[in-house]
Amino acid sequence: MPMENYYLIGILGSSMSSLAAFLKNAGNNVRGYDVRADLLQKDIDNELNFANIDWADIVVYSSAFGENFSLIKYAKTLNKKVIMRGQLLAQIASLYEKTIAIAGSHGKSSVTAMIYNILKVAGKRPSLHVGAPLIELGCGYDIAGEEYFITEACEYHDNFLFLKPYLSIVTNVESEHLDYFGSFSREKKSFEKFISQSENSITCHGLKATNIRVEKSGKLSFKVENIKICLNVGGIFNVENALFAISACRKLGISDCYIKLGLESFRGLEKRFESVGSKLPCPVILDYAHHPQEIEKTYASVKKLSARKVALFQMHTYSRTQNLMNEFVESLSKFDEVLLFKTYPAREEERKDIEDEFAKRLSAHTECKRFDDVEQLKNYLFSSLVKEDILLILGAGDLPEKLMSKSIIWRKS
Repeated sequence: MPMENYYLIGILGSSMSSLAAFLKNAGNNVRGYDVRADLLQKDIDNELNFANIDWADIVVYSSAFGENFSLIKYAKTLNKKVIMRGQLLAQIASLYEKTIAIAGSHGKSSVTAMIYNILKVAGKRPSLHVGAPLIELGCGYDIAGEEYFITEACEYHDNFLFLKPYLSIVTNVESEHLDYFGSFSREKKSFEKFISQSENSITCHGLKATNIRVEKSGKLSFKVENIKICLNVGGIFNVENALFAISACRKLGISDCYIKLGLESFRGLEKRFESVGSKLPCPVILDYAHHPQEIEKTYASVKKLSARKVALFQMHTYSRTQNLMNEFVESLSKFDEVLLFKTYPAREEERKDIEDEFAKRLSAHTECKRFDDVEQLKNYLFSSLVKEDILLILGAGDLPEKLMSKSIIWRKS
C-alpha cells in the first residue's frame, strides 16, 4: 500500500479507529473527523475542517455518514478519492495471504476474537480487526504476522461484499438493518453473495456440545466429542460461538490441543456479557445486545438465577426499534423490570413518538420506567436495586460510558 494522506470521517468508530492504526503502522499519515472527538485529541476534528480535506489524498467514510455529508461532498468536488470504510478494510485485508472473515447478525465479534486467540496460541501470529476491544488487548486490533488476517465482516450497507475471504463464517442471519436492506429477503441475498465470494465457507458448524454447565468457579464448561472445554467467559450463547471457532480452526488445520488452550485462555470482549465493577449493591453485567434475538440469548444466560432480573436498555436507532418493536417487547418482557434510557440515534433524527409507543407497549407486559437523564437514572438505581438483584445493561449505545464517567460502574482490572 503506497504512503498516502488519509482523512477518516467517523474515525472514532470501533472499526475505523482500528483501521487508522493499520494505516499508521504502514507509514501513512492519518487525520479524521468525529462528532465524539475531544478538543485535545491530536489530528481528530470535532468540527468541520475543510482544510484537512484539501490535505488528504484519500477520504474514507463510515456508514454513519451519508454521501451528502458536507465533508464528503466537498472531497468529491475536489476529485479526491473517496471510499467507504468497507473498501478500506478490503484493501488492508488484501495484503495478507489468508483473510478469515466472520459475518452474521449475532456473535460475529466473539467468534472473530476466539479464532484470533486460538491462532495466536498456536503460534500463527494472526493480525486482527474486530468491532469491540478485547479485554486482553484493550483495543480491537492486533498488527502481527502477514499470513492470517482475522476480521469481523459487517453486512450494513453491504460492506462485507468488498471482501474476498479465504474462509468466510456466517454465524446466523436474522432480520436486521432493514433501514438499508428494506426486506429480509434482500438481506439474505447479500449474505449469499458474501459466501459465494469466499474460497471456503462455514455456515453450519455441525458440532454438538454436551454436558453444558456452570462450574462452581462460575466458568462455563462443555464437551465437544472427547474434548472438555472450560471457558473464561459467561453467557450460554458463547458455547455456540465457540463451536463456530472450533469448526473454523479445524478447517485451518489447527490441532484440538491448541483449540482447547485458545478457548480456555480467551478473556472475552468488552460489553459482551462482561461482568463489571460497580458501586451498586448487586452484580452488574454489560452486554452489547441491541437486537431482540440477542436480548433473548442474554436473558437465557441468567434465567435460572434466583435474582430479580433488571434490564437497563438503551435503544439503538429509532428505525430498528420501530421495525422490530413486537420482537423487542416480547424479549424484554421476560425481565422483572425494564429501565429504558433515551435512544442512541447514531445517524438518525430524534423520534420521541417511537420511544413513547415502545414504552407504552412494554409497560403492558412488565414493570417499565423511562429515563432521559443520567443523574435521574443514577438516583433510581441506587434507591431501588438491592443485593438480591442482577442488573444487565444492554445495548450498543453510549450509556455504559456515561455510567463510567459518573463512576457508577468500571471495568475490572
